[in-house]
Amino acid sequence: MQSMENLSDVWEALLSENPGLIRRAWGDLTVDEARTVIAHLRKMVEGEAYGDVQRHAAQVALETIREAG
Repeated sequence: MQSMENLSDVWEALLSENPGLIRRAWGDLTVDEARTVIAHLRKMVEGEAYGDVQRHAAQVALETIREAG
């Protein structure tokens, strides 16, 4: 996470629905961090604890990450 200042910046970028910001944040993650992020995004999409806007942002992040390879 060299380019992102802190954890909240990373999550703000990942949930921004902006593919460029999502890819940048994703690219800064270590392998372990990436695994944790994917697991949490899936939990957000599938879980009932999050609102529609949050679930949609998480889905956009997952799709963008998937497309980035």
